[in-house]
Amino acid sequence: MNLRQMEVFYAIMVSGTVTGAAKMLNISQPSVTGVLRYTEDRLKFSLFQRVRGRLEPTPEAHVLFGQIEHVFDRVDIVKRTVESLRETRSGALHVVAIPALGTTLLPSAVGAFLATRKDASIRFQMYSRREVMELVATGAADLGFGFLTPARPNFWVEAITRRDLICIVPKGHPLAALEAVSAADIAPYPVVSYTSSQGLAPIINGIFSEARLNFQPAIEVGLVINAWAMVNTGAGIAIVDPYSGLFSMFPDVIAKPFAPATSITLEAIRSDQRPSSLLAEAFLSEFRSFIEKHIHRLPA
Repeated sequence: MNLRQMEVFYAIMVSGTVTGAAKMLNISQPSVTGVLRYTEDRLKFSLFQRVRGRLEPTPEAHVLFGQIEHVFDRVDIVKRTVESLRETRSGALHVVAIPALGTTLLPSAVGAFLATRKDASIRFQMYSRREVMELVATGAADLGFGFLTPARPNFWVEAITRRDLICIVPKGHPLAALEAVSAADIAPYPVVSYTSSQGLAPIINGIFSEARLNFQPAIEVGLVINAWAMVNTGAGIAIVDPYSGLFSMFPDVIAKPFAPATSITLEAIRSDQRPSSLLAEAFLSEFRSFIEKHIHRLPA
């Protein structure tokens, strides 16, 4: 029996009539009857007999139905899987991000995405900028998120939004009274800056160089979250990206606009060596919407 013959037989057994089978399969009654007769001819035994005007399965039909029922249970599972994949309700996704984005911003977006997808799963990890690029380029991760991502083979970078750098100061600091903070305003105070491996380091060095100011940071850190932590303790002030938004973790920090405005692009990173899954495309689309919805919560 081929799949079509099994389908017709299954429909007759479930519905109990040729008419019911035709409705289930959305075909004509003569088509159902024709397939049934052809199937019985090929099998060399009857599947149904007329008993007092009713179509009754033969003992052989009951045995056959017990096997075919399992086939259509699997078919139903496949259909549901296809529907779930098409509607991005299921599947697995590996998302990686640099720590500045992975501490609060990405977890919030992941939680919002999974809230409507109980059958989907996401593996989320934080890595250095170099590791994020490598994982995406090699296909080990589906999506990466960062900023200041350099151009490299095997992946491409997509802009999500642009925001300006901010200056963070301890509560009660004299700079907290200013509308905006400049490099000249910062210079007299202890500054928390970054090691050379951190993407913000050359930008901040350039800002002070253009302002013709001697820049000698009091503290150098490797991660943006470390800069927040230092400012929270009152150890200094720092220029940070506009996306990390760690206010809930560091309540003694105040953010001020930094002048001149220096934009940083929030970026999605995808491999150019393989197509993205529908789930990855859906996550990226909803992440964009998430950012647009929550952009007002980020420092101006």
